[in-house]
Formats: sequence, structure tokens, C-alpha cells
Amino acid sequence: MHRLFPLLLLVLITAPLHASVLKIGTLHIEDAVPLFLAEREGFFGEAGVPVELIPFQSALERDSALTAGAIDGAITDPVGALLLDQGRGLLRITALCLGATPAEGPFAILAAPKSSLRTVDDLKGVEVAVSRATIIDYVTDRLLAERGFTPAERRTIDIKKMPIRLQMLLGSQVQAATLPEPLAAIAMGRGARLLVSDADSTTSLSQTVFVFRRPVLDERKGEVAAFFVAYGRAVLLINTEPERYRPLFVDKGRIPADLSATYPIPAYPEPAPFPRELYAPVIDWLAERRLSPPLAYEQLVDRDFLARDE
Repeated sequence: MHRLFPLLLLVLITAPLHASVLKIGTLHIEDAVPLFLAEREGFFGEAGVPVELIPFQSALERDSALTAGAIDGAITDPVGALLLDQGRGLLRITALCLGATPAEGPFAILAAPKSSLRTVDDLKGVEVAVSRATIIDYVTDRLLAERGFTPAERRTIDIKKMPIRLQMLLGSQVQAATLPEPLAAIAMGRGARLLVSDADSTTSLSQTVFVFRRPVLDERKGEVAAFFVAYGRAVLLINTEPERYRPLFVDKGRIPADLSATYPIPAYPEPAPFPRELYAPVIDWLAERRLSPPLAYEQLVDRDFLARDE
């Protein structure tokens, strides 16, 4: 029997009879698909925890809601989580969502269709369009550093809105840009050239994570445990029969119609704490740039969200 199912029994036995709603902020990205499947299949109700998925149009709106306490948790990335918390004790990273392996990396540095750039080495001293002080900036810097670029050779230009960055790349207004999937695939379909992807790295450079506000983890640990049991059931279904859930993946992941039949469905990690080895390079990068205080792993990462499994 899979380890999640004994945990489900314990959660059902000990869950409160009238659990309050857990409000989870989401964007329409592929990372959130198991949440929507768990909602559709009634897994949250079966685990004894009512969950409301609240969609946001932007990360800024989601983060504002999280800070204000309008939502209890969300899917974000570790760079965003650390920048939002800043050592104030607002939230904790609970589980890895996507990014356990390099193959799940969704970011690519692309050359403009009319650019003379042909290889990643051609990027030395060339401005790459990114959104600064974000996961995209972090991944871009690490990708180039891994390939031997000195700090002086790693140059970026700040273009925060991804649709504008995409259009500027396709119009050759910038020579290169870093984009996430599926925008990277869209750009390549329109003539942009792939120079390097974080999927090519030897280690995972980009992840998405679940975060919960600290009061929620302190006061509602049983409900959070139940939430992850339900989420884990959805992950198992998708990983077992990914093609069965392609329509949901295409819909909730906002995959363009011309990519809907071939876009790869990732293997989602089962619920587990965010690894220390993935946390360390993120906080080091932020601290070096004085974007965040050098926060210890234990200050931001909760390893006890599945305490009922012990």
C-alpha cells in the first residue's frame, strides 16, 4: 500500500468535524494542475479538509493576498518566497511542487529570430532580458555561471512583464531573453533559437514550492496534512496516467492549442519537504545581492507539515 493511504486514514480519524476552508492561491500554470484535479475528484473533501482554490492573474496579486492574510497558502517559487518573507516570519516553505530534477526545469534563454547569436557562448557581454530579482534572474545567472561566464560577462536588462519580453524578443528589440514554458516553446515556434535551458543543467536550478502562512501551520497543522494527502493522491493519478489528464493539463496550464497534443506533461514529485540542497544556493544568491538577509534553512522551511506520518 502506498505510504499516503495510511496517512489518509489517520487524517480522517483525527481531522476536525467542521474544518474551516483552506484558501490556496494559484496561477494558471502547469505546476497547479494536481490541485485542480484534487478539487475535481473530491479528494480534499474525502481527506476532511474543505479547500478553495483562488486564481490570480499575477504573482504580485497572489503575494499581496498572502501578505494580507486573504489566502492561507499558495504555489510560488523559493526566490519569491524569500523575497516576500525577508525574515519577518510571514510564511514557511512546506513542500516542493515541481523542480526535483533538472528535467522539470521550465526556463530557457533564447536568441531573437534576427539575432546573430548561435551558441550560449555568444551571450558573453550580451544583455539578456529578464525580470530582475526573480526566479528568472536567478536561473539566468546560474545557467551562465555554470558555463564559465564571469560576473562581468553576465549582463541582463530588466523587462518585467513576460508578454512584453516575448514580443520584444520576437521583434528583435532585444538580442536574447529568458522565458518560462510554454512561452519559450511559443517563441521557438516563431523563429527564436534555443541557446540553453535549465533542463540541460546537471542540478535543478528552478523549482516551485508550496508556502503557508505561519499562523496556519501553527494552528491548523492537521488540515494542512490532510491537504497534502489529497494533493498527493492527485499527483499519483497524473503520474500513473498522464495522457488521461492531458485535457485538464492543457486547460489549467494554459497550453496553446498548437502545442496541446505534444507538450510534455511533467512527473510531479510526491509531497515532501523542500530539500536543504535546493534552498542553500537560492538564499546565497539573494544574500550576495543584498536582496534578502542570510536566513537559515530552519527559519523558512517547515519539515513537519506531514507530522501525522511519523
